Amino acid sequence: MASILVVDDSAGCRHATAALLREEGHQVTCADNAWRGLMILESMPVDVVILDLLLPGLNGIGFLKDLANGRHRGVPVIMTSAIEVNWEFLAAHRPQVREWLVKGKYSGEELLEAVNAVLGGLAVAAA
Repeated sequence: MASILVVDDSAGCRHATAALLREEGHQVTCADNAWRGLMILESMPVDVVILDLLLPGLNGIGFLKDLANGRHRGVPVIMTSAIEVNWEFLAAHRPQVREWLVKGKYSGEELLEAVNAVLGGLAVAAA
């Protein structure tokens, strides 16, 4: 299956997301802040990043900027946030940000659908 990086400062969200993805057979690595997430990206290949927007220190936007300017700029991102989708933000960060999920409103099934949609898009692009 896929290698997925989960970047979220909420331990509960991080652990629940990781457990769900591992149940589906994915290899999951977690980071509790953006800097650790970027360090992990430097040390291992990742197929998808699930990224919280509101992180302390370097936030999700800063993470995306570093990602876009580095050698991992092609890694797709599923953004999670407690705020509703910002279509201007999403348009500005395409094709990097592929999905936007609102915390507290999406189910585990919706998260898996988003991951599968992103991975399916990667398979099509590679063909």
